[in-house]
Amino acid sequence: MALRALFVLILAAVPLIAAGTSLAAANPQSPPSAAEFRQATREFLRAHPSSAAPGRAHAARRGGGIGTGGGSLLDRNLLLTLYGAPQLSATILGKLGPTRAARKVVKQAKPYSKLSDRRILPGFDLIAVVANSTPGPDRLYRTRQPAKLIRSYLRSVRSVGGRLVLDIQPGRAKILDEIDALEKWIARPDVDISIDPEWNVGRRGVPGQTVGKIKAKDLNKVSRRIQEIVDENDLPPKALVVHQFHDGSVRHREDIRQRKGVDVTLSFDGIGSPAAKKAGYKSLTGDAVYSGFSIFYSLDTRIMSPKSVLGLRPDVDFLLFQ
Repeated sequence: MALRALFVLILAAVPLIAAGTSLAAANPQSPPSAAEFRQATREFLRAHPSSAAPGRAHAARRGGGIGTGGGSLLDRNLLLTLYGAPQLSATILGKLGPTRAARKVVKQAKPYSKLSDRRILPGFDLIAVVANSTPGPDRLYRTRQPAKLIRSYLRSVRSVGGRLVLDIQPGRAKILDEIDALEKWIARPDVDISIDPEWNVGRRGVPGQTVGKIKAKDLNKVSRRIQEIVDENDLPPKALVVHQFHDGSVRHREDIRQRKGVDVTLSFDGIGSPAAKKAGYKSLTGDAVYSGFSIFYSLDTRIMSPKSVLGLRPDVDFLLFQ
């Protein structure tokens, strides 16, 4: 059965969508093969040569959206991001180069800044670990983005005072291993983490065929590891965003722990009508965690206005555009 059809069946079985509305998964397309992704990466790097990385002190001065007051990033701020990767043409970051994406996210944030009493932090949700449909050299069905590519997006988002969220599509890899591989980036004051459980397919699953998930106990291990990095490097608080589109994306969500310096955020990624999206958001958010919401430029039946998004309850803390 095609993955998109499977997602629709799952959503039909979950009683969270209002009658007469429809909702689809956030990522219905098949992931690229490892070979296709390597080739697309080479083409991007040829078109966007990268210079040397800034030093740690320079990164701290240039890092945008750092000051928050207290022990939270999202209590007083709304983090608004563009999602994707340059190798994935269906995503907004795949349609725009780093420089154009920086201009786009600033423009996208303006109407929200006018309506919200919270500070709007612009950002990129860059897929730093990309799920693949084929095993790849290590047979883990995922590819890590090269440092040069991550560096180019970090530099670009810093130019507009923004933050970089590094998204993990684990495939068969262990999420904690991917966190460790990204530690040098997480140790910077303006870099956060997001996880796509949809692509967390376990030891025998295949991205594009298997619907992934994450358990609260595993998410708690990830937030504890990020907290250790925050403490070891004396960093300001960070966001840990978990993308979800149905109730099975995050198992035992009532057991999720919030940690000092790490704002665990469940972000609703459903596609559909405003009524369906509002119903899904209401069903999959809770008081114990921060809340996220997604807007899909070409897939939603109607783009919700900033006023409608800011009127959602609970308040939206993380907003993704795709």
